[in-house]
Amino acid sequence: MHLKILFYFAIYTFLGWLMESIYRSIIEKKLINSGFLYGPFCPIYGFGSLIMIFLLSNLNNPIIIFLASMIILTIWEYVVGVILEKVFKTKYWDYSHVRFNLNGRICLQNSIYWGIIGVILLKVVHPLIIVNLVDQIPIKTLFYVDIVIYTIFIADVIITVSKILFIDKKIQQLHDISKMIKEKIAELKNDKSEKENKEEKQKVITNLKRKQERIKIRTYRLIIRLKKAFPTMQSEPMNKFMKKYDQIKKKLKNKEK
Repeated sequence: MHLKILFYFAIYTFLGWLMESIYRSIIEKKLINSGFLYGPFCPIYGFGSLIMIFLLSNLNNPIIIFLASMIILTIWEYVVGVILEKVFKTKYWDYSHVRFNLNGRICLQNSIYWGIIGVILLKVVHPLIIVNLVDQIPIKTLFYVDIVIYTIFIADVIITVSKILFIDKKIQQLHDISKMIKEKIAELKNDKSEKENKEEKQKVITNLKRKQERIKIRTYRLIIRLKKAFPTMQSEPMNKFMKKYDQIKKKLKNKEK
């Protein structure tokens, strides 16, 4: 039973990612990898689906399922929003521009969508498709499939979280390098020593600028990926970085040509 639950989570994590990616791709008319992680995983849907299955599977009335789904998944979305903001100091979605929102974390429009998704999940997708599909898989096969999926999933979580947690540090590192470059340039201007010493200091400045440029590009690409997945994402350090270093976009385009 535990193996099946793990597999259900993996399926709904993938289906949630697929649903959001298709929806966003249609809206923006380009391919979008919607989600926090690099791979095709959107854990908020995996956990949300299991919560619904465990709490509401015994309900038969579609209206009650709709209302219960609205309430439960809206609370879940709010809780996840708060957790992400506390951990990563970033607001990954913001519904402040949508009517009937609460602190920008949830809104009535999305709550209605959650209600509809809940009915479809509990009346059609889970009992008629997913359960029948998973029941056809031998337990031994399911065990190895779960191992493969969760190895990839956990690795993705570790890589993604570590990179995102280091964004602020990378931005601070850029500020520190900028300060060092200014100090070195000032030293060079005031240096009255021999040519060799000046060349050595100029070399140090050049290397610092190259290091700064590499960090800028990596940080920029990571923030852009997050911005594509979460267009309404709000983070003061990231916004300042994007505003200050927007010219990186032109440099990246020139390199691709």
